[in-house]
Amino acid sequence: MSMVFQEQRNVLVPMRDGVQLAADILRPAEGGRVPALLNFGPYHKDGRGGRLAVDSVHRHFAALGYAGVSADLRGLGNSGGVSPGAFHADEALDGHDLVEWIAAQPWCDGNVGMWGVSYPGITALATAATCPPHLKAIVPIHASADLYRGVVGLGGTASGFWMRADWGPRMAAYNLMAPLWQDPQGRWAKVWAEHLAGNKPWLEAFTAHPDDDDKDDDFWRSRRVDVTRIECPTFNICGWRDLYADCTPLDHELIRATKKLMMGPWKHEFPDTAKEAPAAGLWEMQRWFDRWLKGVDCVGLHGSVQTPAVSLYVQGRRGHWRTEAAWPPAGTARQTWYLGEAGALSPQVPASAQTGYAYDPTVGMHSLAWDPWTTALDPSLPRDHSADDARSLCFTTAPLTEPLQIMGAPAARLTLLASALPLNVVLKLSAVAANGASTLITTGWMKLDRVAVAGEQTTVPVPLRTTAYRLEAGERLRLSVACADFPRVWPTPVPANLRVFHGEQTALTLPVQAVDVASGAAAPQWGPLQASALASANDLGGAQSWNTNRELMTDTVRLEATRHERIRVDGASELVIDHAYGAAVSAARPDLAAMQSTTTVRFEQAAGCTELVARTVSTAEQTRLQVVVTRDGQPWWSGSW
Repeated sequence: MSMVFQEQRNVLVPMRDGVQLAADILRPAEGGRVPALLNFGPYHKDGRGGRLAVDSVHRHFAALGYAGVSADLRGLGNSGGVSPGAFHADEALDGHDLVEWIAAQPWCDGNVGMWGVSYPGITALATAATCPPHLKAIVPIHASADLYRGVVGLGGTASGFWMRADWGPRMAAYNLMAPLWQDPQGRWAKVWAEHLAGNKPWLEAFTAHPDDDDKDDDFWRSRRVDVTRIECPTFNICGWRDLYADCTPLDHELIRATKKLMMGPWKHEFPDTAKEAPAAGLWEMQRWFDRWLKGVDCVGLHGSVQTPAVSLYVQGRRGHWRTEAAWPPAGTARQTWYLGEAGALSPQVPASAQTGYAYDPTVGMHSLAWDPWTTALDPSLPRDHSADDARSLCFTTAPLTEPLQIMGAPAARLTLLASALPLNVVLKLSAVAANGASTLITTGWMKLDRVAVAGEQTTVPVPLRTTAYRLEAGERLRLSVACADFPRVWPTPVPANLRVFHGEQTALTLPVQAVDVASGAAAPQWGPLQASALASANDLGGAQSWNTNRELMTDTVRLEATRHERIRVDGASELVIDHAYGAAVSAARPDLAAMQSTTTVRFEQAAGCTELVARTVSTAEQTRLQVVVTRDGQPWWSGSW
């Protein structure tokens, strides 16, 4: 039986400087004053950002007595003004104004929450840090308070595929596409003209500011959210294989307000619809907002003695859900393993020696199916990345005699010498099965230029991403050392050799939870999964492909991928998005590495078709972007950067 709601499309909300942001509002049909939930992001409330999961979640909550508000960021979609740039501090001020405007509406009872997956989750964190008086709780999902740490500059390395061929080019297209709510009065055309004239591709700013350690460049520092300022209850949800797997637990640690954490074995997906170990995320969200926006005392929320504040999935051959009272969990101790000759990884300090390694820029391609960056890939695909191990310097333990449970952030220190700079160090921690298959546990990156001098021996720290993983008796633990992680990280341009010196100063430290403590943890007590509630009639289907190959004559690896989406905007129009992207690098010529992408956005209406095509080509020296807009096949607008 379908529900009937009150729906307002493209309501214009004035900001403190007079710019009007566009919002859609969904409310219970019976009217009255109700609490409201805000989703505030860049992906077009009338397109993929609002008509799919956001619309489904808001309809679910409207049936429970909430209003749902979906708004476009300034300068994007149907909102007026010009975009100040991705994750700009002004977005938080706009979020603050939106919250307070919603609270003052006659249909709102003054209690407002925020939620969102990815960018809208980041916006929720940023808005909460401004402490709007009527913001009572937030649920950021797969979000981060520090984009540079989480994605752009892993350990200071140069951003690769995600920025230059995937998200960066796609956002260049989305940020210049026509508004999808086209009012008869023609406001949409004026807004679009304003966007075309004033919006600069976010990709341009990202490539212009490659580092966060430049004391004269505040670009990335100004985009960090100080989560210690958040005062409202915060429920963080993320996945160990997500872009922000490292950032979310750290954000959770720093938040001083009432808080809750859920970590699953996921990538960028909603807990209820996850392909592996799904969780009742929607049910938990409902209980969180019921408690803090409605005052309903739900058993099991933070502060209740019945359920701890942290629920997490421990990965591994016998993966399972469990709870903890806090993160980092109690009962952990630091355990040290030393890197020795002949690829040994042992608790004993080895004799002094050294091992050489030649930089191979093609390392990284074989972990695509099971790592944070390929958000579109099904985690049920093969996870064995031993082919990357074969091109790395590996240190492996003897078969474990008892389970080993890693709970937290591993760290390594390496005494090494690089023959030339620039050069990166990439560490991957893996579980090795009896048949030799190697499953990625976590990764760490370090740009050596920050801490080393070519030709000089030095000891460098390399942190790895936080995780929860249990190895069973009989498995082996492996630490691989390489100088590349292609295509996630842009390869350094010159051939080089690395020497690793063995001894007390070259070691891996693990946060290990005692087996007896781990075995006594309780499983979360959840309600039902509600994947069907997240399905949307506006999703008209899609497809994707991922192809990798190695050309043996030149020892060149290539990735070619496509993604297709079709979305119903309204009864008379559809949005079709196609994204094709690729990357290639050869072992002999890392300086010739290249990435490219083509994003095509078609807005199909009964009266005609508007198409935008964004093309990028990236090399070590530059990224070129061209955007061409046509209407009914005729040239309309173009720009290049």
